[in-house]
Amino acid sequence: MSTEGHPLRAATGTLERFTFRNPDTGFGVGRLVEEGTGKLLTIVGQIAQLAEGQTVTVTGQESEHPKFGRQIQIDSCELVAPKTVVGIEAYLGSGLVKGIGPLTAQKITKVFGDQTLHIIETEPDRLREIRGLGDKKIQELVVALQAQKDVQNVLVFLRQHGLGPGLAARIVRRYGKNASALIAANPFRLADEVIGIGFRTADRLAGSLGIAPEAPERLRAALVHVLQNASKDGHCYLPEAELLHRTAELLQCNQKAIEAQIAPLADDGAIVRQMPPGPQLLLDDPRPITYLATLHAAEYAAGLALHSLLARGRHLIPVRAEPAITWFERSAGFQLPEGQREALRCALTEPVTVITGGPGVGKTTIIRALCEVLAQKQRHVLLAAPTGRAAKRLEESTGRPASTIHRLLEFTPGIGRFARDADNPLEGDLLVVDESSMLDIQLAHALFAAVPQSMPLVLVGDQNQLPSVGAGNVLADILGSGRPAIAHLTEIFRQQKGSDIVRVAHGILRGEVPQSGGNDFFFVPAQNSAHARMLVREIAAQRIPKRFGMDPRHDVQVLCPMYRGEAGADQLNRDLQDVLNPAKLEVERGGKVYRSGDKVMQIRNDYDREVYNGDVGMILHVDAAAAKLWVRFLDRETEYRFEDLGDLVPAYAISVHRSQGSEYPAVVIPIVTDHFPMLKRSLLYTAITRGKKLVVVVGSQKALELAVKNHDDGSRFSGLLERLRDYLR
Repeated sequence: MSTEGHPLRAATGTLERFTFRNPDTGFGVGRLVEEGTGKLLTIVGQIAQLAEGQTVTVTGQESEHPKFGRQIQIDSCELVAPKTVVGIEAYLGSGLVKGIGPLTAQKITKVFGDQTLHIIETEPDRLREIRGLGDKKIQELVVALQAQKDVQNVLVFLRQHGLGPGLAARIVRRYGKNASALIAANPFRLADEVIGIGFRTADRLAGSLGIAPEAPERLRAALVHVLQNASKDGHCYLPEAELLHRTAELLQCNQKAIEAQIAPLADDGAIVRQMPPGPQLLLDDPRPITYLATLHAAEYAAGLALHSLLARGRHLIPVRAEPAITWFERSAGFQLPEGQREALRCALTEPVTVITGGPGVGKTTIIRALCEVLAQKQRHVLLAAPTGRAAKRLEESTGRPASTIHRLLEFTPGIGRFARDADNPLEGDLLVVDESSMLDIQLAHALFAAVPQSMPLVLVGDQNQLPSVGAGNVLADILGSGRPAIAHLTEIFRQQKGSDIVRVAHGILRGEVPQSGGNDFFFVPAQNSAHARMLVREIAAQRIPKRFGMDPRHDVQVLCPMYRGEAGADQLNRDLQDVLNPAKLEVERGGKVYRSGDKVMQIRNDYDREVYNGDVGMILHVDAAAAKLWVRFLDRETEYRFEDLGDLVPAYAISVHRSQGSEYPAVVIPIVTDHFPMLKRSLLYTAITRGKKLVVVVGSQKALELAVKNHDDGSRFSGLLERLRDYLR
């Protein structure tokens, strides 16, 4: 509700009670007893850090809310020490300290009167005069009053420097009473340590605190920020010239000044500066490259661990390949094509095998064959995948237990480490990792380090899909190195040959523009983005459920090249949410609405909750009063505070990148020319291969042609390939 044109109002009084408060966001609605008049005023704004019974002066615009009546929308709020005995009594008895209620508060003020707060602050020993008030309660009261004072001082400090109450409340929770001193010493730490505060916010605060544009701490923080952003785009490192250019563009300052900070930053251990991996003679003009220290350590260790696995001898498991393959064919009742036979032969004899190929070529058959052959020999196969959904599919297709890589490696949230590593390796006879195109360099490092020397490793994946969301180009680098045994599966299984989805997917790899097949793949032309948006909404919510009997929330998934735009995931989420899940209890955060019954996706690894990037769940319940909601994922129910909702996005429509490792009964894909920046062959291929029974592409023929012709997916700066080659040299 707009308050423009309403008069400013200042009021001082005692905060009698909250009718709503959310400490996570700082927002609250309270009832204020005004001094002098005794009027009961409703105040609305960033007041959740206050305590009932405190005296405050608020300034804001007074207006008439159509539902809640007259209220003051707070612009500023200052804590005022209560001066009257009644005010002090109300404050102390408000529940500030457990065990000190109205009766005890009355006892204290009866002895010390309007000097009570001063006595508590300066002469707390005198509180022993109050019968029934022990040393522990006195100490708790002193600490509680000081904490309230500290919090208010920090909030005032942060607001003076341009940070809104919501961010200020988050910072106070992170640093407590020391926030002001810590931030004044180094405001850029906020970008790394407080969720929701990026470099730009920290930089604005630094400017307000008088930190010079070319101050070393600013330049170093910017260099780290640029490398972090590059890692989000998949890069393990940046060429130094590119790093300097991006940082200078960000800060609008001299490259020479920035360059001077690289060596000190490397000395501090935050970054690693080196020449590119590989023979320098093969480079036209070798220049230094720069890693974040964590990514350098992961890439170096991943390469070394994989090299060690590759250097082992063949035949690590006592199974003769040819008789085993023959036995599987006889028990399965069909003969494997030679490509599948060779893949199975490699997996049974080589220390490391990569099995790659598109949809319908029998990758899952090879995994199932490995499981059955080793089970026949009383050997144990470990099955894993990067995401929960991919692990679930692997389990369903093989009939054997499969887990996420995090769970396989026994990630321990409290200490942030994997229990399984080189010193405590995995136990089993063979490890199969499906959807290995999703492996980023840090997860690959953890995985390879935990594989014992006696255990063959089989990586299964589709090299033509989009690369991992995290940094690195692991599968492509391993394939490019030529080091492991590689089985490229190309022959489509007989039972898949009738599928238009499979036909279209393989055609895209050959540069063919998809055409409707009339079986399980359809192209629906749209005149423009607005028309595509309308069609997607109608097809996903009505036509597919009606014609194919599918549940629109559980079985149908909209996959978009982008989040923004008329036919982007953000807009389509709002549309489908209103159609499929209207008029439920809801909460709004960051421009997104969350309702009971909504389909949502986790977009950040949360090791404490054991919920990972890409996990999809359903909101079971929203509790506005407690500022919490509960989400049901595959195997657990998880609680989220409203503050944490930035980790969840509505998932009626998601990006193609977010769909990696998943399959859906039906997929609807808007492809329009507005998506031009993201229209690439690998993106279209990945989207189409997510559909299991039905794929509908909605959009323009021109956009489809642009996507198929654009085979340049942008190279990633990754050194794993050259490191693997270097170890041979």
